[in-house]
Amino acid sequence: MFRFLKTIRESNRLFEVSVLFGLLLLVGIFFAQKIELSSIDLGRHLENGRLVFNNTDVLFKNLYSYTEPDTRFINHHWLGGVIFYAVYLVGGFTLLSVFNIFLALLTFLVFFRLAKKNAGFLIPAFLSLPAIFLFSERIEVRPEIFSSLFLGLTWLVLENKNFSRKIRLLILIPLFILWANIHIYFFIGLALVFFKLASRFLVQFSLQKEKLKTRLWLVSLSLKEKIVDFCLLLIACLFTPNHIWGLLYPLNIFRNYGYQIAENKSIFFLENLMLNYNFQIFKLMLLLLVIGLGAYWVITKKNSLFNIFFGIFISLLALFASRNLALFGLVSLVIISACVKPAIDFLKEKLAQRYSYLFKLSELYFFIILIIAIIFSIIFLIFDSSGRQTFMKGQVGLGLRDGSADSFDFFQTSGLTGPIFNNYDSGSALIFGLAGREKVFVDNRPEAYSSKFFTETYLPMQSDPEVWQQALEKYKFKTIYFSHTDSTPWGREFLNTILKDSNWTLVYFDRYFIVLAATSGTPSEILKKYSINSWEFRDRLRKLASESDLKSKFVLADFAQVMNYPDLAEEIYHQIIINQPRNERVISSLAYLYSSSSDRVSLFKAIDYFKKAIKIENQTPGIYNQLALVYWKLADYKNAEYYWLQAKKINRKDANAIYYLDQVDNLRRRGMLPL
Repeated sequence: MFRFLKTIRESNRLFEVSVLFGLLLLVGIFFAQKIELSSIDLGRHLENGRLVFNNTDVLFKNLYSYTEPDTRFINHHWLGGVIFYAVYLVGGFTLLSVFNIFLALLTFLVFFRLAKKNAGFLIPAFLSLPAIFLFSERIEVRPEIFSSLFLGLTWLVLENKNFSRKIRLLILIPLFILWANIHIYFFIGLALVFFKLASRFLVQFSLQKEKLKTRLWLVSLSLKEKIVDFCLLLIACLFTPNHIWGLLYPLNIFRNYGYQIAENKSIFFLENLMLNYNFQIFKLMLLLLVIGLGAYWVITKKNSLFNIFFGIFISLLALFASRNLALFGLVSLVIISACVKPAIDFLKEKLAQRYSYLFKLSELYFFIILIIAIIFSIIFLIFDSSGRQTFMKGQVGLGLRDGSADSFDFFQTSGLTGPIFNNYDSGSALIFGLAGREKVFVDNRPEAYSSKFFTETYLPMQSDPEVWQQALEKYKFKTIYFSHTDSTPWGREFLNTILKDSNWTLVYFDRYFIVLAATSGTPSEILKKYSINSWEFRDRLRKLASESDLKSKFVLADFAQVMNYPDLAEEIYHQIIINQPRNERVISSLAYLYSSSSDRVSLFKAIDYFKKAIKIENQTPGIYNQLALVYWKLADYKNAEYYWLQAKKINRKDANAIYYLDQVDNLRRRGMLPL
């Protein structure tokens, strides 16, 4: 028997190594997605790294834009750009991808080490699966990855009992100086240290029997070193180019936000607009966190104040903005593991004498189940990358996505000049791609522009022809350089309008951008050489679609609809559906395409495809709303009302369903619809 148990223990060590390798492989697969430069901040970070030592204005001003160049801007991530640019100089975008994967693996290992320290191996290993999926929400090359890593390292240093105070400070003070210059989330590290201090303070305060003032004095005296350490870390965060303004910036960054972005919206807002299974995983982890904190108190009869404080803090951050889901996944992995461990130990203690042999065997079974789950997750991601793209939304590999820099090469050789008008999404890419040639109209830093600029200029000029004409007279645009992947209502409206405007000529397009030249202000030889007619457009779009990955095929099909070529979009969708007949996205896309028609045959096709989509994914209110509208077009009011009710059943606050059902009730009361 003892020999058998020894064999099990040795097998467990082998299983631990296998499980950890599998988890790291899972992280690596998620982060091994090519860089899509057109819609992320990386281009601007690289330009920051290139310029910062030659032109310090980049630290304090909106240097890259010609519209508001003197707007004060606190560049809180400048050092991240320096690091990325150094890596880029050595090995280009491929090395940047490798570097990002390395940071992600290191970050996960740090948080797993924290969880394992408090809960052993098996509990954190199981919780790592949903945590890694949440971690995948932020796979792009961003300074944010340093914040996740530094948070884990800070936590690890604070938990290490072998470190003296001096060693702890020698590690943390330089780390926080770096952190405050790399990314704005240094305040989360300060919050971590503060909650550690506050939890100790409250525990000691509750044990004192003296009067209130005396208790406060005694507890403060006993924690004097901890308080001083926290103040030293606060002072360390002042060592930035913006000093006190940099320290206070996390409190002020949203005060001048004139442009709303998706990553700063809550999941409850976004889940009505998009299908993201990580939202469900977040809800599950949040529930486990609440249950874990409750179980810890029930079993131990103690309040884990730090876990409660920091757990609530990180949960609120994730509830406030979807960009924080990745960080929540890592932090909740540690806290849930620590809280669940006493409950598991309690069960073991109660059953140990009678079932100790079975407990040893159960660990073996759990390891086997876990390894199977990891293998299935890896297989799922491999198929997902070329299939539905539920989680793997990018192109697998290293370096830039195919064709990411093609438009920059075109602009450099075409002879086109500015001033250019570009959209918000494309700004950072253009800062990098057009460096030294043109400044941008706007980029994706709402904090670098006045809120008035967005509300009175940028947004209205895309939907109001009069405001567009005023902007045209003021800025004298010669080129429009626009990311046609822009899905905002104002961006879509602008594209639909400008592509029909005879004052502008389409001279270039690819998977990401379109370029239009002013018909009257551009040399005739350039227009003659590069203008794209209908036949050339169709030919080039077909060629691009045939060479593109799945995500780009959808983008190009969408662009074909913007250009009023629905037959091309239908052609691309059918190419996808031949290989992936159960791809919910392409089925829905075909349904939406047919639903935009007024032809009854197309409308019945739309109904067919919407119902196919519902069979695959039945929790998206938007599909039910659109299906109801199709029935309404066909004067089938009974089915229209039924599907709006289904949309409201999924989300009782769905604005579209509520609006249309109210309209149905009003029409019925006026006798215009049957009872």
